[in-house]
Amino acid sequence: MFRRDFLKRTSASALALVCGCKPESPTTPGGGRLLIDAHCHVFNASDLPTERFLRQVVLEEYPEQSRIQIQGIRDPDVTDEFIRLLTRLLGADKAPSADDEIAFLTRGQNARSSALSVEQARASAIEDTVQHLLNLDRESRRIVTMQAPDDLSERKPLKAEKFLNFMLGDPVTTLRAGEPLEPARARAASQRAFIQEGVVGRYLNWFTLFRLYRHVLVDQLISDTSSQGFQPVMLTPALVDYDEWLFQDVDKSPLPRQMAVMDVISQRLAKAKSGPVLHGYMGFDPLREVAYRARKSKVSSLVTARAALSEHGFVGVKLYPPMGFRASGNHRPYPRRTVDLLGFVPDKQLDRALLDLYKLCVELDAPILAHGYSSNGSGPDYADRGDPAYWIPVFEQFPDLRVCIAHFGRFDAPSAGREKLPFPDRSWEWRLGEFIKANPGRNVVADISYFSEALSAGPKLRQELAGFLTRWLSEFDPGCDHILYGSDWIMLGKEAGYDHYVESINSFLRTDCKLSDDVCDKIFRRNALRFLPLERGSRGRERLLGYYAKHGLDPSRLPAASPRLVAQIFGR
Repeated sequence: MFRRDFLKRTSASALALVCGCKPESPTTPGGGRLLIDAHCHVFNASDLPTERFLRQVVLEEYPEQSRIQIQGIRDPDVTDEFIRLLTRLLGADKAPSADDEIAFLTRGQNARSSALSVEQARASAIEDTVQHLLNLDRESRRIVTMQAPDDLSERKPLKAEKFLNFMLGDPVTTLRAGEPLEPARARAASQRAFIQEGVVGRYLNWFTLFRLYRHVLVDQLISDTSSQGFQPVMLTPALVDYDEWLFQDVDKSPLPRQMAVMDVISQRLAKAKSGPVLHGYMGFDPLREVAYRARKSKVSSLVTARAALSEHGFVGVKLYPPMGFRASGNHRPYPRRTVDLLGFVPDKQLDRALLDLYKLCVELDAPILAHGYSSNGSGPDYADRGDPAYWIPVFEQFPDLRVCIAHFGRFDAPSAGREKLPFPDRSWEWRLGEFIKANPGRNVVADISYFSEALSAGPKLRQELAGFLTRWLSEFDPGCDHILYGSDWIMLGKEAGYDHYVESINSFLRTDCKLSDDVCDKIFRRNALRFLPLERGSRGRERLLGYYAKHGLDPSRLPAASPRLVAQIFGR
């Protein structure tokens, strides 16, 4: 999920999105070109085990990430308190549940005003920040007044006090034991934090987005894409399931209810006369399936995935190996609490659950979207478990399986067994490319979602990455039939210049990589038409058309690829 290091960048990004500020774009506009966003997310805070994910995956496993500078403040205590504030702003109670949104969309009931627009969500987050500052002030003054007078003369500032001083702009050593913070001053400080450039403003504004209704996030993505000169025709947002690995259940919006609300949103877009349609990926966790079969969980991931694909308009399944599993050949270590709960080491059981998923996806002609970058592991070295090397045996066993390896394009993660090779030959991308070259007719692809280097990389890095990509295409995929576009919104919303992302990708492909209009159209649209699957006559398309018929939706709204085109590309 968090592909880049948490709190790493220091320039404005989500600030521009929320405040409406649009810096001059140095990039290439789309000119009305059609686009399929083959990898995005529209979940909110109630859909995620937010606190555990932040602390276990992003902070506790990698504590150096919580010790970086904030606008020149080197004190780690200030960073710790800032993280406390972010955790509060991202709380599940701050966002509408799946059932809340279903009631609003279907019956107009119980509208949550703070979830209806970015501006209203931001105003709510500002007020929550005000209350957080006031609470910190009360806590710190209470602690100070409980100390003996002799201790006060040489005492060190409290963590909360340091953070208050930082937010209020006071000297760090200010003592305010007898001066309660006034609400007006706290509000001014909160408002100032949300409009400032730098990491504080960026993350406060980005976390605000997780308070919105999911359909509002969908509308925002459509608006942002359209404003850059591209016309989105289909979105495929992915749900995720981290609960079993992070030991925190999503109680407010469990995955089956997320499935239900995405069904309603899919119908909402399909009923519109224009604009994109939406068909998502259902999150699948093999550990949840193992726990279900061991009678340690009440929800079967496999049953839920079948229902999503067969009854609720989902196009495919999302896998997140960095949580702790491989696509094949699983083995320890696993979290000790996981093994203790199950009563066994789940090597074979994980492989069996995944095998059953692959069979289901072949049966229903459903693609798999898999996290494919070495990042965001929930445990030591877990990030490496997304390596394409572990997918090769799956591809060989299931030649009809459609798989997209996400986050292609950085060429800096070493694939298993290739440690002695130089980059880029050592990379995950090269390992995948070798398989594609040997099997050009297979529906195995990669997406360039969250390719933030197109926004932030300097000329030298851009030139290097462009060279790697063009060499990769020349050696493995000369027709460029296996690369898709994806935004990875809402995760991308924290990046500097997010509101020019599509333009920047377009510029990188055309200017840096010197790809033709035809090739760029493949990346932005045509390759996804074939992969998803949307080619006429395919079992996957017929499955989606059955969903349209069930709900009285116009089948012409579903984009299509010609079987002749597919045959020309893949020799079928």
